[in-house]
Amino acid sequence: MRVFIVTQTFPPQMGGMEGVMKSLAEKYAQTLADPQNVVVLPDKPYVANTPYRLHQTTRPKPFRAMSKRRWLAQHLQRDDLVICDSWKSVAAVPPHQGTLAVLAHGQEYLKSGRRAKRVQKALNRASHIIASSAFTLNLIESGWQVNHAKTVTIPPTYMLPDEAANPATQKNRTAKAPIELLSICRLEARKGLLQSLQALARLDAALPDWCWRIGGSGPQADVLAAAIASLGLQSKVTLLGRVEDEQKETLLAQADVFLMPSFQDGKSLEGFGISYAEAARFGVPSIAGTAGGAPEAVRNGETGWCVDTLNPAELDAAVQQALSDTKLRHTLGEAARLDYADRLSAGVTLSQLSGFLAR
Repeated sequence: MRVFIVTQTFPPQMGGMEGVMKSLAEKYAQTLADPQNVVVLPDKPYVANTPYRLHQTTRPKPFRAMSKRRWLAQHLQRDDLVICDSWKSVAAVPPHQGTLAVLAHGQEYLKSGRRAKRVQKALNRASHIIASSAFTLNLIESGWQVNHAKTVTIPPTYMLPDEAANPATQKNRTAKAPIELLSICRLEARKGLLQSLQALARLDAALPDWCWRIGGSGPQADVLAAAIASLGLQSKVTLLGRVEDEQKETLLAQADVFLMPSFQDGKSLEGFGISYAEAARFGVPSIAGTAGGAPEAVRNGETGWCVDTLNPAELDAAVQQALSDTKLRHTLGEAARLDYADRLSAGVTLSQLSGFLAR
């Protein structure tokens, strides 16, 4: 068997889905007897020494799918596995009698008239559909014709380590040390960071000492910077900008609460929330939202808090409890770490994926 990964999301750009697709390529290259039987067809040139093969196109965007399709038509065989990062990449795959697996994330299945026919056409060709959450799978099965395909829900955490972090890596906290809040994400409205700033400003006088580090970049960076200044929180909230992997691990090991109460902003929402799983690996409970697949990544009252971000009273209550109740925070954090090991680590999700695609 050979594995062809057809993707629009891949390094050198980096983000959640880029990490997912890169990790799948690496894991299959480790699994197959010959790593060269894994071929990645990205949208943009990627210069790297990889164990798998890269078939790259330099064609302009409107012609990339056509270029990939022509190449695959000459190389695909009946028993080959094709994995597409989303329904959009299916257009780059010629008619194929083997397994055609499509990853599904969430908001791309909130129907829109202009592209609904394209989405359905792509789904008609899928033999296997892997949804990142039960929420996403319900969107697909209730709004689209997919009775012909095999479907499953698997968290998209293939890039995360097989084991949870050792609790001993957590820093020893003194009684006077501030509670450390952490957010690492793309800075956009739906992440709920602005609402969190406002909640912290409302509650500040009644809270234990705290600080908040926000890592990432995005369209809301300037809005957040202005809000931090206007709310007088400059001494407590720090915008870190882009965070590299090694720095991310250090920040997570030091954090007490991961704060990202995402909500649905128009047709933009959290399909699952890999960031919550990264926090859980370090035994850090999360304050998440109730929209999309976030409540599947963070189990409300068990591994963190899921709140209606646009309800100030509900958000305030979660923030108050998370910062003030040390025992509960530790209990939820340890439950999150165990939950990571049980269902969110790469070892678990990759095993589920392999078993599903073998059906």
